[in-house]
Amino acid sequence: MSNLVQRSITGVLFVATIILCISWNEYSTGVLFLIASTLATYEFYQILNKRKLSQNTKYGPFVNVIIYTLLSLYFIGIIKDDRYLFLIVPFMIILVLQELFYKGSIPYQNISSTLFALLYITLPFAILNYLSFNEEIYEKISLSENWSLLAGFFIILWTSDSMAYVTGRLIGKHKLFPRVSPGKTWEGFIGGITFSILAAYLFSYFTESSAQHWIIMALIISIFGMLGDLSESLLKRSGEVKDSGNILPGHGGILDRFDGILLSAPLVLCYLLFI
Repeated sequence: MSNLVQRSITGVLFVATIILCISWNEYSTGVLFLIASTLATYEFYQILNKRKLSQNTKYGPFVNVIIYTLLSLYFIGIIKDDRYLFLIVPFMIILVLQELFYKGSIPYQNISSTLFALLYITLPFAILNYLSFNEEIYEKISLSENWSLLAGFFIILWTSDSMAYVTGRLIGKHKLFPRVSPGKTWEGFIGGITFSILAAYLFSYFTESSAQHWIIMALIISIFGMLGDLSESLLKRSGEVKDSGNILPGHGGILDRFDGILLSAPLVLCYLLFI
């Protein structure tokens, strides 16, 4: 099977799985991103291990499960008492204390890199649940179906990624960040933003929601989605790996496929909370 066919089949199944889960209910959405965040966290620690940072390839993903689950249940309203969020604290403390039992020479670098994964990966994945199942959020932009906010988010992100690649291949000449990702160009970056705005407008038209808010969100998603991609490329380059994993044939790892949400999802939430 050629690489193009393999990539196409994986891509179609990947998109179909996300759309099916987020359109079903909050539980399928929560489980989908629980699995994705856990695998992405594991891949992150594997890359760190290339530099002998963080020994937490087992306990770290477990803590991701605990923190993601508590945050997501709180975000979608199943947990209403915010005191339960403080159950996160003991697991964070254990992450610190376990360095006492390792023989590494850089304990605080290990602790810092381990905790950073929870901020960098776990929190953005948990936020996706808040974006989709918080009534106040989707009412602000006049959406009748709550899950369609998350659908629009991913459609814009995928459009930006795809069209940045196509535009860059067709007319790209000026390198964006050659030190980090030699293949990305300014032309591709601008092309991705342009087509993401078009996708946002069309989505607002067909869902009869606010075009203004969708266009602003498209700018946030496309710009910070690209920066999230570059940030993950920097991580991989530091670990001297091409892909974060190989779980998705032709596409690399889970972290490779979701790197665009890591910076954009929290900022989209900030925008929606303060408009």
